[in-house]
Amino acid sequence: MTTVLPAIAQTENSKKPVVLPIAEAIEKKLLEFEISGASDPRTFNEVVDRNGDHFGKCMAIVMKSNIDSVILVKIDCGTELIPQDSTFQTMIVTKTVELPLYPRQTYATRFYAMCGQIHDAPPFLGSLYEVGGMADSNTVKLAQYFDKQFMQNMIGQHALWAYTDKADFKELEKYGADSLTIAMTTKILDDLSIKTNLNKGKNGKDTLPDNAINNTITINIIIVYIAAGILILLLITTSYLLLRKSKNLKVHT
Repeated sequence: MTTVLPAIAQTENSKKPVVLPIAEAIEKKLLEFEISGASDPRTFNEVVDRNGDHFGKCMAIVMKSNIDSVILVKIDCGTELIPQDSTFQTMIVTKTVELPLYPRQTYATRFYAMCGQIHDAPPFLGSLYEVGGMADSNTVKLAQYFDKQFMQNMIGQHALWAYTDKADFKELEKYGADSLTIAMTTKILDDLSIKTNLNKGKNGKDTLPDNAINNTITINIIIVYIAAGILILLLITTSYLLLRKSKNLKVHT
């Protein structure tokens, strides 16, 4: 039996196939699908996330059309992907995509997401996921920021973990963070007015990693020494000029 789509999909003047949210397409049984992690656990990578483990194009989807019309399947930024095995991380879609699905055809691709639970395992091929609802408002704000700014990288992932898992600098350092990347991660959180352990201390003041604070103190001390040196040099120069002027006056007298 052929499934009939809404009239908009059948309109001859339509320049673009109908766009359906993936949840609606699943509910109407317009497709069969499988979502999993995209990385191969048998492959050793010296560089973390080179091929997408925690972030980047780290999720894969295979869809098979059950209908006789072409549609675009939309996965919205901020959508949660729920693992069938709870030892894996819940994933957050970080870039909205519209995936073409042709009549009775199968389509496979990878798409952008980030891990939403720092202490659980990252997804890989064979770790199956279901489509969940939209994440909470702050997580959606972060995901939309990553989409708009194309912040599909470690800096964005650390901002997400700072919010979802209350991760601080010491925790994120295990995943490649340093004082420079933390400054950029903190800026994202500040731009979105999302306060976390990373960018808000107990007294409501912005916090920096210990090494960043030490670097700031060292720079301030150097500046004080330089200023003191310049002041001493000016005093010596002034005293010398006054003494020389005094001698010249005595000679002419």
